[in-house]
Amino acid sequence: MNVSWLAVFKNIVYLPRIVGGIDEESTQRGVDLYKNIVKETIHPTTALTAEVSKVVENTYRDVNIAFANEVALLCESLGIDVFNVRKLVNTLPNDPSNPSSNPVRNMHFPGAGVGGHCLPKDPWLLKYGVDTYGKFKVEPHVIIRSRELNMWMPTHMVELLEEALKQADKELANSKIAILGVAFLENSDDTRNTPAKTIYEILEKRGAKPILHDPYVRDFDLPFTKDYNEVVCDADAIVIVTKHKEYQNLDLQSLKTKMNTPIIVDGRNIYQKEECERLGFIFKGVGKPH
Repeated sequence: MNVSWLAVFKNIVYLPRIVGGIDEESTQRGVDLYKNIVKETIHPTTALTAEVSKVVENTYRDVNIAFANEVALLCESLGIDVFNVRKLVNTLPNDPSNPSSNPVRNMHFPGAGVGGHCLPKDPWLLKYGVDTYGKFKVEPHVIIRSRELNMWMPTHMVELLEEALKQADKELANSKIAILGVAFLENSDDTRNTPAKTIYEILEKRGAKPILHDPYVRDFDLPFTKDYNEVVCDADAIVIVTKHKEYQNLDLQSLKTKMNTPIIVDGRNIYQKEECERLGFIFKGVGKPH
């Protein structure tokens, strides 16, 4: 059984559940059913409150990722590492006895883009719900701009790639680009709304020669391979989209000898800029100094 299915079973059994029915009886029946499965707290409420709570939870994550992505862009401009900033922000203490005065900081990770079934969909579902059923007009500006920024991050990956190629006196057109990671989720085969697809399509449209690699994915609507050497040999750059464990300890010295142009564009903070540059790579990463 792969990691993603183990995570699904764990989530079903060991996460709290919100149960919303159309009336008190249906809500209680739902609670009684879940008691046979769920080992955590079950929260009864109304159907509408349950539905809004679910889409807001996913929207909250999407907005927080967008915040991290925006801070990453600011750090790129200022010439500092966003991951150092994130670490320091999240070390700030909180007072559990008075959390409202000093709440927990949990800045999310920036990256190449947001995929999956829920986060790309639920902000739009929340907007549709209030547009259709709300008693008065509400414009969720922060939510929509956050979604748009997260959708744009694959384009930023291509911008970083272009910057690196220019540094190597190469054009994007006709360059072989190895895209490492098709799944949106690390160590899984789940490709739903993967940013790798957007990156591939942008590169292909602009005349590059992208090639996708993933050790877990079985089916996808774009051509891909499981052969690592086929992807990296004679590549003009590798673009890391997914934080699969197979990509976290690559032999960079060997990789450099196989590539046509030693360029790494890291969308998941796997490698250190200084180490890659010491080995002779041109390195670009989300939230890294240019």
